[in-house]
Amino acid sequence: MTHTCSVCESTEVGLLFRSDSEQSLSSLCEVHPGRVHVWQCRVCGHLFGEEMAGTREYYASDYKILLDHDDEDQIYEIRNGQIVYRTEHQLAVLTRKLPLAPGTRLLDYGCAKASMPKRMLAQQPELQVHLFDVSSMYREHWRRFLTDERCAVDTTPDSWQGSFDVVTSFFALEHIPEPQPTVYKIRSLLREDGCFYGIVPDTVGNYSDFVVVDHVNHFTPSSLFLMLRKAGFRSINIAHDVHRGAFVFTARPTGEESPPPPVDLHAARGVATFWKNIGRRIHEAESRYAGAPAAIYGSGFYGTYIATLLKKQNALQCFLDASPYQQGKRLMERQILPPAQLPLEVKVLYIGLNPSIARATVAAMGWIKPRNLDIVYLDEDNA
Repeated sequence: MTHTCSVCESTEVGLLFRSDSEQSLSSLCEVHPGRVHVWQCRVCGHLFGEEMAGTREYYASDYKILLDHDDEDQIYEIRNGQIVYRTEHQLAVLTRKLPLAPGTRLLDYGCAKASMPKRMLAQQPELQVHLFDVSSMYREHWRRFLTDERCAVDTTPDSWQGSFDVVTSFFALEHIPEPQPTVYKIRSLLREDGCFYGIVPDTVGNYSDFVVVDHVNHFTPSSLFLMLRKAGFRSINIAHDVHRGAFVFTARPTGEESPPPPVDLHAARGVATFWKNIGRRIHEAESRYAGAPAAIYGSGFYGTYIATLLKKQNALQCFLDASPYQQGKRLMERQILPPAQLPLEVKVLYIGLNPSIARATVAAMGWIKPRNLDIVYLDEDNA
């Protein structure tokens, strides 16, 4: 079967990764049947996977992200002992990079629960915020702060064409099997002097993106730039150092044309190697600690992925998570506890966090030192 790059449409692609397991995990940590495949385009450097069966229906009715509580959010980091949530950080970055004037007409495209627009309005009530998503599941949340005429599902009104000063997209494009038409659509919704502001995962900065089954696009700087350029954007800025594990970009139809970033085919190969070795590392750790009572720190994607790999399921006692929105829930029939409530019998702690922050996070946890636990990190051999 010939595969075509979803950005540049080249057929010069090669299979970079094929998972060993017959099951995969979604970004919501739900188990789906089938292996994860990742192809790499040798022309533009884009990475892409296979579209899930029933994608349209999945996002219309099953993709229920952060709906348990009105203010439910994901942890971005713990800074000086205080939780910084992802929406809070995203808003701080946007405020620095793209100050919004009073009366700015803004559309959040692929908004889901619309946590960001809600925060924007709380900070600047004079903004003219509009929302679009492919699912009507979120209308109840939208109606708490916007009227129906400023919201659209599935298609945008003709009156919205060429009318927005800013269109935003927060972690949406990676889910869309054919992202280029979406970016063309976003361009058509902007005024000539408007700005497209977005965030997509950086696979090299956060390895989990590489194996998330519903993330069918894994953008690189070169492929993200090309996608924006093809849609008619000239002034393009892509930052990788303002949001950990993500690219934050601005793209404008006018202005000086930006130079394209180089195509890098090597960095993604290191990510593929990491995931090819992960099962061996976990199984070596299990063997080394001979079934001692264990727990997993982190109930998100990394923590769930570790749990699915464990052969000695009876040894797993619980999950730990610093998020109050996760504490008290159950994952794979285990409790999710506050970190300080780790049961005394636990001797082994698997760290289910992005490897780029795992050691710093553990070092900041004062309660962990007296416990004399064996710590297992995802990016080190444990034999």
